Amino acid sequence: TGSALLCILCLRLSSLRNTLAANLPPRVLLPTISKCYSCMVEDRKLAALMSILQEHIGHMEREQLSAHQSELTTFFLTSLDFRAEHCQGDLEKAWQVEGGVIDCLIAMVMKLSEVTFRPLFFKLFDWTKSDSKDRLLTFYRLCNRIAERLKGLFVLFAGNLVKPLADVLRQTNSAKTDELIFDSDRSEEKNCLLLRSVLDVLQKISLYDTQRFLSRERADALLGPLVDQLENSLGGQQVYQNRVVQHLVPCVGQFAVALADDSQWKTLNYQILLKTRHSDSKVRFSSLLMLMELASRLKENYVVLLPETIPFLAELMEDECEEVEQQVQKVIQEMENILGEPLQSYF
Repeated sequence: TGSALLCILCLRLSSLRNTLAANLPPRVLLPTISKCYSCMVEDRKLAALMSILQEHIGHMEREQLSAHQSELTTFFLTSLDFRAEHCQGDLEKAWQVEGGVIDCLIAMVMKLSEVTFRPLFFKLFDWTKSDSKDRLLTFYRLCNRIAERLKGLFVLFAGNLVKPLADVLRQTNSAKTDELIFDSDRSEEKNCLLLRSVLDVLQKISLYDTQRFLSRERADALLGPLVDQLENSLGGQQVYQNRVVQHLVPCVGQFAVALADDSQWKTLNYQILLKTRHSDSKVRFSSLLMLMELASRLKENYVVLLPETIPFLAELMEDECEEVEQQVQKVIQEMENILGEPLQSYF
């Protein structure tokens, strides 16, 4: 039957792909993959090509990889431009093809030493400093994947990202600027996508930081732009809500853990408290979510922050918005659970 023949054909093609990836030497296969990419990129059907390359990198010995690293880097700098060069309007297709390229690059990164990864990372970082803003989407998505795999090792290279990350947080905040990073084709979706990626990168840097990466200077650069995201309604109400719950609050919670400093916790806590006086009820509600996360991450360390927190909570207990009022009760209950004592004596 037709489906049986199709199944056989798929198996044969898969077997052929494995054979090419495993048996051809890099000096033969890599130039061929580059040529094929140039021919196929306009049709945007690159999945099979990328899977051959990924498998081939998996088979390469470290010495081979070292010998061909420059050639591979050139190929990746070209193929990572897929979104910017060939797919600016089609975010779904760009996401799919770019994902395949990133998978290949990660396969190479996992075989590099710290010494050989460093120049590659800074080459990629410099690659973003062009007129093409779409490269930022690709780069921070890639950073997320690299951080996921390298963990604490990635944090060693992240010092140069602090200012650019703070800049993106400011330049994607519709409450703080009229000149957002993207301002043309599907700009709102792109700004939202970039913002989510940057929040996730920051969350991972904080999660895997064992070396006190967040010095006072770095923390100061990031803290304000991060907390200001509570006011950023970019993407509309539903997108805002999802971003706060799934990306912003976990990021700030992890950021607080990485701060590991009383005076900086105090600054962070107070900045969040100020947002609970915002005129928009959804900002007040989100500030309470963030406050609850802060208390649950700092645990008994939060006790020293209670005296300045309680007056703000007392104000919110009489909020005109019912949802905010209910959320205050939850925050107080959660804080009592965390601290193991009733808060009544503080009011």
